[in-house]
Amino acid sequence: MTIKLNHLAIVVEDIDSAIVFWRDALGLPLGEVSDVPQEAVKVAFLESGEPHVELVQPTSDDSGIAKYLSKKGTGMHHVCFE
Repeated sequence: MTIKLNHLAIVVEDIDSAIVFWRDALGLPLGEVSDVPQEAVKVAFLESGEPHVELVQPTSDDSGIAKYLSKKGTGMHHVCFE
């Protein structure tokens, strides 16, 4: 059985600043940027072939991602396998 990596999710405080780093400094093309109200986050996908990078910014101070960010800081949140 082959396990395929789908994406890496990185929690960030400011998605626009993070996009500048990942897109401009590392050269990853920016894909979709969207709000996900049910999760209280804004996400940006950067394409690196497979897997892609998903930046996640909380949009509410009481969301799960906001609590994670305040406890652990910016960095890897999860790895998703297909």
